[in-house]
Amino acid sequence: MAAWSREAVLTLYRALLRRGRGLRYTDRDFYLASIRREFRRNQGLQRLEDKERQLEKGQAFLRSRLGGLV
Repeated sequence: MAAWSREAVLTLYRALLRRGRGLRYTDRDFYLASIRREFRRNQGLQRLEDKERQLEKGQAFLRSRLGGLV
């Protein structure tokens, strides 16, 4: 699992937002709003295992070229 830290979360958030700037075939505003909504929803997670799982999901999404969006 990914090691959760504030820095790791912020790095992932910035990377997802940067990658979203280059979107051509989808609504960029919808994508950015979805990313923000997902991070806000997970902001209240308490258990370390849950935080690490969500961080790993985000990293996998980024590695998979935004889930096929790009």
